[in-house]
Amino acid sequence: MEILVGLIIIAAIYLWAFFMDRFFKSCSHYAYIQFLKGTGLEIKIFQFTWTTSAFNKLLYKWGSGPSTFLNLWFNLGLCSSLLLLPAAIYLLLTAFFQNFSSYATNEENMIQPVVPGVNLPASEIGYYSITLLLSSILHELGHALASVQEDVHVINVGANVLFILPVAYVNISSDKLFSLNPWKRLKILCAGVWHNLLIALLAYLLYTSLPSLFSPLFLHGNGIVVSHIEDKSPIVGDRGLHVGDKILRINECDVQDVESWYRCLTTLKLTKPAFCIEADVVHNMDESVHLKHLENGIVSCCHSDNKGKLCFEYLDSKDSILELPPYACLPGRAVIEVSTNFCTADPHLCPKDTFCFRPVLTNNTNLFRIKRLGQIDVIYIGPVYDLVKTVMVSSYVPKYGFLRTEVPDMTTKFLGYLVMFSMGLAIVNILPCIFMDGQHITNTLLHILFSNHLRTTHIKVISAIVTASFTFLLLIHCTVVIWAKLKY
Repeated sequence: MEILVGLIIIAAIYLWAFFMDRFFKSCSHYAYIQFLKGTGLEIKIFQFTWTTSAFNKLLYKWGSGPSTFLNLWFNLGLCSSLLLLPAAIYLLLTAFFQNFSSYATNEENMIQPVVPGVNLPASEIGYYSITLLLSSILHELGHALASVQEDVHVINVGANVLFILPVAYVNISSDKLFSLNPWKRLKILCAGVWHNLLIALLAYLLYTSLPSLFSPLFLHGNGIVVSHIEDKSPIVGDRGLHVGDKILRINECDVQDVESWYRCLTTLKLTKPAFCIEADVVHNMDESVHLKHLENGIVSCCHSDNKGKLCFEYLDSKDSILELPPYACLPGRAVIEVSTNFCTADPHLCPKDTFCFRPVLTNNTNLFRIKRLGQIDVIYIGPVYDLVKTVMVSSYVPKYGFLRTEVPDMTTKFLGYLVMFSMGLAIVNILPCIFMDGQHITNTLLHILFSNHLRTTHIKVISAIVTASFTFLLLIHCTVVIWAKLKY
């Protein structure tokens, strides 16, 4: 709800700025018009555009450096980008046909649209904006430096803020660009993709090195620590989780880091755990009543007034030599806490003198026994969604009590999103789609390959067909993925 309110406030600011912009322009307000010209600012509906030539001297200085190094640098970028082109096309085609294949797996596609609040957490929108801006700035820096190196005039640079997503851009002389030798033109066109590939690689190497870099102060890979819990979380309380708790296991699933925490929750969501319980416990605590078969197919053996009681089903009743009831109404927390083993396997093997009982739960209710370091286990009964949304955990366990996990967590998220956005920009930009670098790269490659065999007009037609086809595939793929996420 806070995110929605924030987006509404941002939309209101855009509308107010757009209205005032049109008002001052209609009145020919001289000071305001001069301000826009001097700053290079332009206000559109839900969009701010900023343009400047103040960085041209710096770009010419950098691009006029050692020519041998820069020539080798951008030639390497050209080769890397051309190798990425068929790989990106393969990924798009695979992702596209996977959407309509009956044999498609549940694995995520490599190419996915980024929609905050749909397939990425809306609360982390700041990371998206910063990493996207950084990735696009370094992408455009590649184009600018390659242009200077090939003596193509850089007109200006700037940035677009489309609602909340910032994107940098560079304007170069298109006449000079398309008059170049095709291979030199490709060097400029591929320079942005090349820089994104390098950013993704460097960020990934740093990302994988973080556990070692933070090792003097934090433990990693041996459990997780609770970093934040929402006030309204169903798992707070005296017997619930607390900030600073170190979690080692959920049911029978070991937790080493944040990824394994969510993987365990997802896997165990479909599993109804069973517990090994002593016969004396069942006989002494059973308060079952006449069985009731509810409308949803669930069996109830507890009276409605029995708060904290759960109906347990005896899984091995046919093989029991004792007279244990097929269903027993037992105090859930107390029974689960005294149980020392799970019995989810078939046959349901339990240690001597204990027997396998499984709580009868509704389809949307799950039961987790969360093991903590140095404290009693936490018993959580409820939807997985509430646990995922209200409990924040960190893979970095502080070695000292005064340390907090914000720095390693923020660094991990920043580098992770930088890898994702930089690699995503590289893959999408190299595709032969409209408004992407791949559109011009493909057109240039076709001229190189077929200029001696086909007329220029024929090559342009083939290029237009290829570009339109892949643009259509990308749009359909993104639409299908977003629709599937919204339905889910």
